[in-house]
Amino acid sequence: MAKLKSEHKTQIERIRDVSPKYSAIIEKHAELLARQEAVLKEIGPLAEQDRRARPSWTAQLPKPKPKPIVRHAGAVALVGDLLPEQPIEETSPPEPRPSWPGESRLRELSAESEAIAEALKLLIPEQMKARKAYSKAVVAQRGAEYQMLVETIVDAANAFSEALLQHHVFINDRREAGVAWQYFRPIDVTTHFGDLSEDFSPLRKLVLAAIEQRHVGAGKLKSLKMPIDIAYLQEGS
Repeated sequence: MAKLKSEHKTQIERIRDVSPKYSAIIEKHAELLARQEAVLKEIGPLAEQDRRARPSWTAQLPKPKPKPIVRHAGAVALVGDLLPEQPIEETSPPEPRPSWPGESRLRELSAESEAIAEALKLLIPEQMKARKAYSKAVVAQRGAEYQMLVETIVDAANAFSEALLQHHVFINDRREAGVAWQYFRPIDVTTHFGDLSEDFSPLRKLVLAAIEQRHVGAGKLKSLKMPIDIAYLQEGS
């Protein structure tokens, strides 16, 4: 039952089993993208309203935020307690009144959109590093399993090459016996698999690649000698 439950795990659950950090980054990235999409969707019509609400280029200039009134420190020290406490309107003046009802919301959304974009920039390199570490961990767990798959493919390629060679030998023997061998209705293996003894033959290239990647040893590369120049086997006579 435990195995069956594991097979039904989602992709993010399987990632979390190996690397909680990578899964957390993936989920945060998806969350930010979803929020960014929602913010941009809401900004669209508000930006259009903002454009229509401005009667002239002069009105498009942003209203400057009032600066707080700061009393001269030296003067305050000289006067002492004779001055009343500054009102909040002087020390922290309110934001300028919006030109239209949605202006404040547009400003908030624009700031959030900018923050999300910057957060994504920070997250991307961390996601790449976490993915690299996660991938290495998975390879450490299942690398041997993959190597067995490659060995199976290489063995099958070698067996197929042997079968193709036997096909070539058969056709060539009939050719040398004076038979017009096209009457056998032979399958066209020479076009697809070429000269089995050459390194550029597709099946031989596959085995060579597996050896270069150190999945199998050099002993898996079989020496196959064609019975005759492949051109004779392509002429059909």
